[in-house]
Amino acid sequence: MSEQKNTYRSIFLWGDKKIRPLEEGVRKLVKNKFGLTDTDLDQSHLFADDEVRLGTSPALSEKQIKELQNICGTENVKTDDYSRARNAHGYFFGELLKLRMETIDSPPDVVVYPKSEQEVAQLLAFAEKENIAVTPVGGRSSVTRGVETPQGGISLDLSGKLNRILEVNETNHTVTVETGVMGPQLEAHLNKLGYTCGHFPQSFEYSSVGGWVAARGAGQASTGYGKIEDLVLAMHVVTPVGIIQTKDYPATAEAWDLNKTFIGSEGCLGIITRVTMKIRSYRPKNTAYASFIFKDFETATSMMRKAMQSEIGVPHLFRISDPVETETAFSINGFENSVSDRFLKAMGYKTGSRCLMFVSVEGDKGYTHLVKKKTKQLAKKHHGFYIGGSPTKKWLKQRYESAYLRDPLMDAGIMTDTVETAVPWDKLISLWKAVRTYLEHREKSHVMVHISHVYENGANLYFTFLSPMKKGHELEDYKAYHKGLIDAIHQNGGSLSHHHGIGRALAPWMEEEIGSTAIGLMQAVKDHLDPKGILNPGNTLGLRAEA
Repeated sequence: MSEQKNTYRSIFLWGDKKIRPLEEGVRKLVKNKFGLTDTDLDQSHLFADDEVRLGTSPALSEKQIKELQNICGTENVKTDDYSRARNAHGYFFGELLKLRMETIDSPPDVVVYPKSEQEVAQLLAFAEKENIAVTPVGGRSSVTRGVETPQGGISLDLSGKLNRILEVNETNHTVTVETGVMGPQLEAHLNKLGYTCGHFPQSFEYSSVGGWVAARGAGQASTGYGKIEDLVLAMHVVTPVGIIQTKDYPATAEAWDLNKTFIGSEGCLGIITRVTMKIRSYRPKNTAYASFIFKDFETATSMMRKAMQSEIGVPHLFRISDPVETETAFSINGFENSVSDRFLKAMGYKTGSRCLMFVSVEGDKGYTHLVKKKTKQLAKKHHGFYIGGSPTKKWLKQRYESAYLRDPLMDAGIMTDTVETAVPWDKLISLWKAVRTYLEHREKSHVMVHISHVYENGANLYFTFLSPMKKGHELEDYKAYHKGLIDAIHQNGGSLSHHHGIGRALAPWMEEEIGSTAIGLMQAVKDHLDPKGILNPGNTLGLRAEA
């Protein structure tokens, strides 16, 4: 069953917008962890099924709206309440809470769907002349408050019409696309030609190439293929002072890398309209899979570090779940107390310390089998028990389903969110322990952690937490808990973000993280490209709220 078309709920529900009850394994988990009953879980907390009513008209004049219609077409300029409300927020937990409270503080005045780079340039020139804020969006999957519109203005939606696949160059192994292209559209097109984009974030089904680039994202196979900054070769960026076009050289020494000036810029410097990316051969039959159980997290991470540093080849998917996440998966999937579970315990892989590892390797068949063989040998030296390829295959099949758990959990009054960080190997275990300790200081909490992106010099840690909301104080409660979490990560040597981006959610920590001189440099670049400060204003990335 689908949700009513124009409700607040239809805005914040993830993905296909279908109602999904909590699956039985998850119900059992939260009941046991938090002392809840079926009645508690069947409530409709902040259900928000009313039709959207903003109560405010667009602040732009009729003349200004008419000019936007002249540029992009009347049918591509929306001023109705629902369109404006839909583009006012992403998927940061605090934003979802506000939507559930049927609160939209500052919607855009208008949503515009440009059809070409030329229209984007015309629109941006008009917006600068009229001093109108412009916030570019794609799939709106930001979890960092990156697409909010605190100054109203134009929400420039690139996913609606600016979404053509322009060229696949099989000689150069590149694809050139307009940035509104969504992940599945791009991958399906490439697969038919025998290629893959190699970039699969959890939001893959509902995120765009432009969003991947603007937020500096990573995908499940990034250990092998690289993050998005490793995949982008060239781009077109429309700024208020002109268009920048980089070229698809394999490498250059032409001063600093202009591509990386815009990768991660989150719409503050210009509108990225076109991207040329690397592509790889698509050979799924060659993929090698392996899964392991380790006796503890420290040993598993040590093996992972040595695998990355021993030059035995690089897995594409390389993932470890810590003990709590491992037992959670075992419990939900009915593995707990099975014959296999009892066997593992008898072998010394005990509940409360054991960890699950997933590995997949893509490419030439000889390469994939060699890397798998070497990985198995190294795992064995670290007392990793090989359990075949099926667990990894099963995880990959349901990779995108976990995002759908948030909605029914929030319906049941459960706070659930994720935060990730990058950390050098020599700080990883201490950070894991310190941040877990902080999160677990909350009276009722369930904290799961995994490593999913790995490098020679370190890895990311991805924290997922569940806890009952404080009814009537949901937003204040979350803000305080989230702030303490970011403080704990930052104080223990972790980055503010590995692949989610900064947005407005993490902006308060930016100057402390990179220093005032670096913030000044970033601001100077913005001031040159966006002298009136109209692009995604409101303290995004820790930059000034406005010029």
